[in-house]
Amino acid sequence: MNIIDSHCHLFLPAFDTDFYQVLENARAAGVERVVNVGLDVLSSRMVIETAHEIPALHPTVGWHPHEAERFNERALDELIELAKNPAVVAFGEIGLDYFHNFADRAVQRRVLISLLEAAQQIDKPVIFHCREAYDDLFSLLSPQRDKFKGLLLHCFGAGPKELQRALELDFHISFSGTITFPKSKELRESVLLTPLDKILIETDSPYLAPVPHRSRRNEPALLVNHLEIVAQVLKTGPTEAAALTAENARRFFSLSGDKL
Repeated sequence: MNIIDSHCHLFLPAFDTDFYQVLENARAAGVERVVNVGLDVLSSRMVIETAHEIPALHPTVGWHPHEAERFNERALDELIELAKNPAVVAFGEIGLDYFHNFADRAVQRRVLISLLEAAQQIDKPVIFHCREAYDDLFSLLSPQRDKFKGLLLHCFGAGPKELQRALELDFHISFSGTITFPKSKELRESVLLTPLDKILIETDSPYLAPVPHRSRRNEPALLVNHLEIVAQVLKTGPTEAAALTAENARRFFSLSGDKL
């Protein structure tokens, strides 16, 4: 199959002992490209360095909302400079997380405003993390939507109401392994309601392993389990679902060059 993992974190310690085997597993499963997403300055540097060796691990530059309270002007300047690297395919992930509340909500909003201003300078699509903060995220974005090249909600975890608001802002929507969970009926409904040219899939590796692997570390090869559900919802085959979501990812991130 022709599969693209639109969001993962292969720089994390969970992959230290078998990184190259994880890539081989991905190839064997039909994964041809992976978007390797930075979470702060250090990890953004790491994913760029990895892309020098393996160009099909496409890097992004971002700052996760969990880390909002240690964000500063120096970090912002460094992210902007890193994002200028031609290998970088997107700015993010950035966003808001009111579920874990690892950082004060007001601080998260201030940091996001700074990061959105930076994103406007970079002319690359933007990846958003959002948990239980959709009202604030959409309120911040609505007045300035036309200033961004593209918007992607990664690991979408809400329902049709939030989906509709996202689509009104022309978001692309990425679905993770949570769509395979038995209780995720509303998420599967959201897959069906998303325009075909807006659907992406991701692992968010090493997190959110799909059924039947929920007790283990996630990795790009397990996208085959996501595709089975996407195919069922869309009433098509896994190969067709893979081709559809891969083409959407290639277009959104402007991906090209060698495959894994």
